[in-house]
Amino acid sequence: MKLLLSISYDGTDYNGWIIQPKVKTIQGELTKAISLVTKTNNFKLMGASKTDSGVHALDQKVLLEIEFKPELSRFQRAINNALPSDIILNSIDFVDDDFSIRNVKQKQYVYTINDRNTNIFDQRFELNLKDFKIDIKRLQDILNLFVGKHDFKLFSGLTLDEQLTINTIRTIDSIKVIDQDSKIKIIFEAKSFIRYQIRMIVGASLHCLQNKRITIEQIKEKLNGIGEKSTIVIDSKGLVLQHITF
Repeated sequence: MKLLLSISYDGTDYNGWIIQPKVKTIQGELTKAISLVTKTNNFKLMGASKTDSGVHALDQKVLLEIEFKPELSRFQRAINNALPSDIILNSIDFVDDDFSIRNVKQKQYVYTINDRNTNIFDQRFELNLKDFKIDIKRLQDILNLFVGKHDFKLFSGLTLDEQLTINTIRTIDSIKVIDQDSKIKIIFEAKSFIRYQIRMIVGASLHCLQNKRITIEQIKEKLNGIGEKSTIVIDSKGLVLQHITF
């Protein structure tokens, strides 16, 4: 039996999505909760996006394969009762046997920046730049360089060995900068992203905006595979997996 889950989480206190020994992860906590409810470890759990340490989600999609057919509302309630308070199972639905969690049409991530006043209740979910006023139009112009099909190997957290097996040529459908609720939000949409890709793009763009460490010409060169890997990786706390569509 295949089930599609949508979960939200505050990733602040977690070492990312992927289950790992001896560290706290989202997949690890979800696995423990489902084991507690089903009284078995005989199931499979796979996420649609491998969010990094500290990254949050409003709509992470997860495929659960189990050997029985649960009553959905009771099953959802039981899992939520077993989960820690910073992870919530939003919905759960049956899917066809041929459904693949890898057949994603588009992922939307949002990076939030506060360049004004800090709200204590939002600090875990945004980058604070209150000492630097952002020129939205110029930032948009810089981010437009990354839209389209490029080789992002110099804007990724992949090792040289990983670059031999993981395709670094990706297409970003759109990047939009908006001023919303007195915050700057950078909205990324694409079928897939590489480790640290969004955080490195945001970091390079903000430094370019401030005329620090990287120029527009250097960004263009790196997107053509020229030069060294970017070393600017912005804080993960401002990044949220907003939505996934199939």
